[in-house]
Amino acid sequence: MPYIPTSQSEHGRDEELQWARLVGTPGVALIFIQKLCTAFHELEPAWRHEMLSPASLPHFRERLLGRARRLLQVLEVNDLDQIDGVDQLKSLLQRIADAQTLEALVLLAEPIHSVNHRLTDGLERMG
Repeated sequence: MPYIPTSQSEHGRDEELQWARLVGTPGVALIFIQKLCTAFHELEPAWRHEMLSPASLPHFRERLLGRARRLLQVLEVNDLDQIDGVDQLKSLLQRIADAQTLEALVLLAEPIHSVNHRLTDGLERMG
């Protein structure tokens, strides 16, 4: 299936299409899955080592919410939104949006990791 890019910028669209030429549509979705997981797993050690100010909560909440929304958009636009894990991703979107502390965001790292495995398994079953 041809990949449909979701980026609003020319650079982003070119990057997505390059990825699609190399790895195909499910592979591009996997890239976005991994980007979301990495973002959460990079936040956790910074928080644990007290490197983050509570004032940075809005920035990180919006950044992580944006990554999760982008992944969902990539899945939906490319007709991959029926794979296992999409419903869980949608519920995690709300939990990210509702996070009132950095700790609440950090505690979502493992649920995000788990849903990413479900999504990846779903993509693999397609293939």
